[in-house]
Amino acid sequence: MFKLFGFNVFARDRDEDTSIKNLPFSTKQMFMSREELFEWTQNKARSLGYVIINKRSKAYANNFVYKGILMCDRGGEYKATNTGRVSGTRKTNCKFELEGKYSKEYNKWTLRVICDDHNHPPAQYMEGHPYVRRLSVDETCLVEDLTRKNLAPCDIMSTLKAQNENNVSVAQTIYNAQQKIRRRKQAGKTPMQVLMSILHTNNYLYELTTGDSNELENLVFVHPTSWKIWRAFSHVLIIDATYKTNKYNKPFVEIVGNTSTRKIFSVGFAFIHREKEANYTWVLNCVKSILDKCMHPRVIITDRELTLINARETVFPDAARLLCRWHIEQNILKISSKIITLDEDRASFRIL
Repeated sequence: MFKLFGFNVFARDRDEDTSIKNLPFSTKQMFMSREELFEWTQNKARSLGYVIINKRSKAYANNFVYKGILMCDRGGEYKATNTGRVSGTRKTNCKFELEGKYSKEYNKWTLRVICDDHNHPPAQYMEGHPYVRRLSVDETCLVEDLTRKNLAPCDIMSTLKAQNENNVSVAQTIYNAQQKIRRRKQAGKTPMQVLMSILHTNNYLYELTTGDSNELENLVFVHPTSWKIWRAFSHVLIIDATYKTNKYNKPFVEIVGNTSTRKIFSVGFAFIHREKEANYTWVLNCVKSILDKCMHPRVIITDRELTLINARETVFPDAARLLCRWHIEQNILKISSKIITLDEDRASFRIL
């Protein structure tokens, strides 16, 4: 009976040892660094459809990390905040955990499985995991370089995926990276200092006025490339102002040109303090000073902004004035909707 009992014990231990060997993260491999261990677990987890992240770590007094706990990115519980928004969560309180520990004896890192069970199925697509969508240091540098060359975000993402087939970044990843790059470059500068630096660095043609407290009131700027195109096609100008397009609530004036092939191009832009005739006159005078006298516009198209029309007659009295057809159509629809209604019973229109 003792032999039988011993045999039973031996058989059970052998089964347990076999099951341990079958665990995907059970390994006797020793790693040269904590980063190498983390990279190994990330690649192993990704091949199985999971994502591993750092949970916590312990370090000596000299900040040397000697122990780290790794967990599934869907581990833990969602902590709701009183924001008033209805939001979901990817967390399922998954208990999966690994322990990486530094061995002084071997001067290497070892990996131990604490819990190898997931309470959720593996992911088929990694795009849904924010951690995997992160860019590496080299990829971030590439995004910065391509952004400096004015490459569109969709083209930047295509370049990243062409260089790394495992890259699962989405468009929002590129937008976030570009935002971080801008914040890093603008650190310690006011918005006005950033704007003036951009205008000066990129050789913009610009004019500005300030108030009594040295605050910006009016600003007009023209890109060098736009200026070259404008000199070739200076006969027609389209001017329109928009509102509530910036956090300073300054009216934004857009000046557009038209080529001989009926293509539209941006000539310049302006921020003005108020929609007064004096402000529009200042903008048009700046536009006039950029071009030679013989190249003044012959036709200026605007909406029915009376202050802008008066400023145009003052600065460019010889230019023909036309009203924007789009604004005319919008006014017709707005006015006609008040006096014409659709009679659904008779399927006809009725004038009020």
